[in-house]
Amino acid sequence: MTSRGAIPHPDHVDPNRRARERAALYAVLTSDTFENRPRLANLLNYICERHFDGDTGAIKEYSIATDVFGRSQSFDQATDSIVRVEAFRLRKKLREFYEGEGADQPIEIVVATGHYRPEFIDRTPGAQIPGARSQNPFRDAVLMPPPRNPERGLQTEEPSNRPEKEKAGRKDGIHLQGGQSGEVQKRPLHIHGLLAIGAILAIMAGSLTMWRVNRSHRTNANDAPQASSLIPSLAAGPEIRIRCGYSRSMFKDAEGNVWIGDRYFAGGSVTELPNQHIARTRNSELYLTGRTGVFSYKIPLAPGTYELRLHFAETTYSPASSLGGGENSRVFDVQLNGRPLLQQFDIVSDAGANTADVRVFRDISPGNDGYLHLDFAGSLGLPIINAIEIVPGLLHRLRPIRMVAQNSFFVDAAGNLWMPDTYYSSGQLASDKVAIGGTSEPGLYTGERYGNFNYALPVDKGSYKLTLHFSEKYWGSDASKTSGLGRRVFDVLCNGVALTRNLDIVEAAGSGRALVKTYHGLRPNAQGKLIVSFVPNVNYASVDAVEVEEETP
Repeated sequence: MTSRGAIPHPDHVDPNRRARERAALYAVLTSDTFENRPRLANLLNYICERHFDGDTGAIKEYSIATDVFGRSQSFDQATDSIVRVEAFRLRKKLREFYEGEGADQPIEIVVATGHYRPEFIDRTPGAQIPGARSQNPFRDAVLMPPPRNPERGLQTEEPSNRPEKEKAGRKDGIHLQGGQSGEVQKRPLHIHGLLAIGAILAIMAGSLTMWRVNRSHRTNANDAPQASSLIPSLAAGPEIRIRCGYSRSMFKDAEGNVWIGDRYFAGGSVTELPNQHIARTRNSELYLTGRTGVFSYKIPLAPGTYELRLHFAETTYSPASSLGGGENSRVFDVQLNGRPLLQQFDIVSDAGANTADVRVFRDISPGNDGYLHLDFAGSLGLPIINAIEIVPGLLHRLRPIRMVAQNSFFVDAAGNLWMPDTYYSSGQLASDKVAIGGTSEPGLYTGERYGNFNYALPVDKGSYKLTLHFSEKYWGSDASKTSGLGRRVFDVLCNGVALTRNLDIVEAAGSGRALVKTYHGLRPNAQGKLIVSFVPNVNYASVDAVEVEEETP
């Protein structure tokens, strides 16, 4: 990402500059990266149109929620993080665009963390030539947002039966206004215009190499969470998710992550299963295909530091299976770049049958040949893998795990993304509309998991800090019409060791008040998990949010 730049006031903006900014927006909205992202395209189009109108002061969370996402006039940003979640995704997609198909774009659109205003940053000196007259074919094209409806947000245009020629100027409901037909007005380019464009392109070509060299050394301070400047940033690099044994080109999971079909493999065969429940995951379908046998993967990967997650589920051998078996039925080794990664690995012993087992490894890098090599060989039975996930990592630290006991994402005020509840066994989710006090982040406490349950949180070797968020929403409230003291009492354990005995939320914080408990120095078990258990003593145990961060040695 480039450094943050100043937002020019519309009264002082060169019309040619505005045309280049509109062309930059057009390039993003009509790109393959945003082709199937109408929500993000509408969000970007909305904030950019406010910028073009000189109305950046009106780009607020409330107006975006009501105008773009159709939230009601009673929208409460403290408990509904729709805007922060979508802005988080938009920043991620913009980075993906400018690191990929938009790498040669002269202007980059940046939405810095902490606000929703777009900034148009010159990436090459060629875009800043004083007095150069723009002959961009889009200079007279005006990007118009779809009709605004305060109750439904921005509406995308439905596909029509118009000829392809009439559709050429739009994608995903983003329209170009030129003549009355809605097409871009084509104006002849005179010889002076061609010479000007040639000069600009020559300067851009000469500076592009230097920009690419310097770009990797730039740091965007606005991209880091504002809560602490000491938190290291994620290394730049691609996210690669492979659904093994999957014959289609793409699979989208419950969180919106895109997994490509099986590729980069040699050897082995495909296994497919009928629909069935897989425990400890929101994405059972991900574990219904796999690659099995003696096989390897050779995955092209850019230099950098990554986090590797291998996804397994044993669905063949279990006490309930007609084939019988369980432990010691499938045992195999996995090597990474020629070195042992998992030895004598037994999925049932590691996690149990019909259960998602995620093994995570930090500080992963490609080999000297630019590939990540994974080799699978069996000792008993045939090796199997269901999915491979490679994401940008933190140097010598695992990416934090942040979860809310809800079915939706939550973004806190520091810009941290909390994913929906997963990795659990047993318990029930409940959603409450009780106002929780004693916290600056009430959105963390709008849901809870209750019962007798546990989480198997996948981590690598190291020491971890566990932060648990609680609130009592029933006992001691007007709904229960009784004192809350002693009405809910439970134990919290990690890998069988008690962290807290006889926890009474009302006694510790009061009813309707946030309670945060933090534990340090926790280490994973031999299966690479922090098993965090909530065991009832009186009534059900309960938790609202869970956070795991690796501690500095």
